[in-house]
Amino acid sequence: MRIRGFIAAGNLLLVASCTTIASDPVVGRPADKSPAMTVGRTRNSMARVEANPKSFARPIIRVGLLSDQPAVTFERIGGGYLIETPDGVFALKRGFSVAAPVSAATLRYAVQVGAISDKTSADALTERLRAEASRVDAVFDAPAGVYRIVAGDFADAESAEPLRGLLTQKGYATPMFIVKRPSDDPFTRVHRIVDDEGETHSIEAESLLVLPATVETVAIDGAPYRGGARLFINSRGLLNVINELALEEYLRGVVPNELGPKIYDELEGLKAQALAARTYAVRNLGQFRPEGFDICPTPACQVYKGFATEEPLSDRAIQETAGQIITWQGKPIDALYTSTCGGETSDVGTMFPGRSEPYLKRARCVEMDMTLLEGRRASGVLSELDLEAELFAGIAGVAPGQSWSAADAARVAIRTGELLGEPATRVAVPASTSRGELLTYLSRLWGLRARAETLTLPEDRRYYFPQSGPASRDEAQLAAAFLIKFRIVPTQQIDRMDLTSPMPRNEFYALMYNWLREHDAVRESSGKIHGVKGRELVLKADGKATGFMIPPAIPLFRRMNERSQEHRSLPVMIGDRVSIVHDRSKRPIAVVLQSSNDGASFDRTSSFANWTRSYRADELVTSIAKRNAIRQLVDIRSVARDASGRISSLEVTAEGGRTFILKGLPVRWSLNVPDNLFVHTKSTDPDGMARYTFFGKGWGHGTGMCQVGAYGMAFRGWSAEQIIKRFYAGVEIVPMKVN
Repeated sequence: MRIRGFIAAGNLLLVASCTTIASDPVVGRPADKSPAMTVGRTRNSMARVEANPKSFARPIIRVGLLSDQPAVTFERIGGGYLIETPDGVFALKRGFSVAAPVSAATLRYAVQVGAISDKTSADALTERLRAEASRVDAVFDAPAGVYRIVAGDFADAESAEPLRGLLTQKGYATPMFIVKRPSDDPFTRVHRIVDDEGETHSIEAESLLVLPATVETVAIDGAPYRGGARLFINSRGLLNVINELALEEYLRGVVPNELGPKIYDELEGLKAQALAARTYAVRNLGQFRPEGFDICPTPACQVYKGFATEEPLSDRAIQETAGQIITWQGKPIDALYTSTCGGETSDVGTMFPGRSEPYLKRARCVEMDMTLLEGRRASGVLSELDLEAELFAGIAGVAPGQSWSAADAARVAIRTGELLGEPATRVAVPASTSRGELLTYLSRLWGLRARAETLTLPEDRRYYFPQSGPASRDEAQLAAAFLIKFRIVPTQQIDRMDLTSPMPRNEFYALMYNWLREHDAVRESSGKIHGVKGRELVLKADGKATGFMIPPAIPLFRRMNERSQEHRSLPVMIGDRVSIVHDRSKRPIAVVLQSSNDGASFDRTSSFANWTRSYRADELVTSIAKRNAIRQLVDIRSVARDASGRISSLEVTAEGGRTFILKGLPVRWSLNVPDNLFVHTKSTDPDGMARYTFFGKGWGHGTGMCQVGAYGMAFRGWSAEQIIKRFYAGVEIVPMKVN
């Protein structure tokens, strides 16, 4: 879930998805009448049944999946369907289509500025808005008991954006949705059903519910969903297709899509996600009541993809928190959550000016609980080749030394063979340490010539060695071709001009290391540090934890940005990625820690822990103009930041030097960046156009629970309750009340 209404509500309604908890607000035919239908019914035609054998556990939710459909088709399935209407339940064992009252409608859009319960206040707001828009209407929503004030009349949702931006700048209440206008033409709410054998039926009702009679799911837009499909005739005379199901089953299609358990596989983090998602759903039931549903299936509410995306670990998280919600002063909170917060969330008022819920306060999402692991020594910065050479020296038990001779190389190669259990081969010691001599020696020691002639082509060798002329059958070059193809040789700069150059010790050692690795004599066990107990490192990978006892005086390497350095004392933190290099007997040879560029934040595993975006000024004009009329971008300037560093107010200078202020979410939307937590630079392209480059972190609105941060906390042993209470101040987790 992201937030309700932070994406254009026009988009929400175009892909409607939601559900409800209470009774069905339908207008039915008199109870003594059955659906009007053709005479001469045959076997399997539509027939009344005494009671509906399928029922949902309460609470029930409605998720709008499709909107403004002229017709909807249900294919024939085993067991057929049950159709629940205000007049009773009917069975139909055929496939069928349902047509809307209006077969074709011209959709118009407006900005919904408010929903007001008393007519006097609604009339006052309507009159005030007439100075801002050419058309303003107060549409009474009988089921909700409110007047919905809509301004403007547009051909598409995008065209309505500038008016919404203008009204936001002038201080009208937020969030404001872009909605579809009701039809100006009268129509009767009648569902016209035609089954696949040609029989027709008419059901007069605002909505009806289609349920699979015997199977578990119903197909909506080609995807399977639990529960049933409610067909709702909207104010435009078209059908909204809504998935109606039990709230707990709905969550099974939400939690794995909001926090994927295959990547974020910590149960307590998923339980925190389940609690937040359940609370958000309960709090926002009926949010889209005029459209017949409670909640949408997109990130604007919370992502819901139904049955096909369910996962066992997510299901377990839902089951272990079943019926529990987050409350403040006894009421469900608006449980906003954000994907990645960059180490710190913001007060709700930063991104949602005017809001001040006391439980949506800034929260730190970072930890500095580090452990020092002692190693053998400190060294300078190492390349990948140097690192592999050091690892080989450790596993082979050879000292780096100062001298380097052909005899040394031969002894190292023989030692490598011993580690592989290979019988000694009589090969003359190379004449020198030149690459050509050493590669020829290895070719004869390991039989590389025949292997290369089998597995490399003359064209391969011309490709590898472009400076060598026609494809050579030189033994050193053949050996090099084989080693390159199988990623064993640590450099591809082996060409005719290099064969006479000396091969340094570290290059030769790295070659030996890779040869051992390809023969599985050297192994790397990689994962995230799940625990540190003295000198025991517990690694977690693929859901399994494995402990390694690290011997004293072992090489400890820290890798960052593809460069490594050996440390005498290595700082390690839970969640760090590490590789334990060991032999076949699992004897650790070295520890290689992959330090994070994103520091110590709990959400550093997110791909949005840092990001860069770069746009030309004319590209930004296009995105800014969707909400504020602008023809030229002269400059942007941060006016105010909150304690987390997020920009709460941004000044935009447009053509003619005129300025306007963006506050909260419109900053992110207008600049097309993932979060308001950024800095920027301004440069100039060759054609003179200004370019703005943004360096930032975080993804989303940065308010409430940080989802990837929740995973990071769970990985470190935090419980779901601890996670929830870190991100939502002063809340309680309690069983929800079911009506």
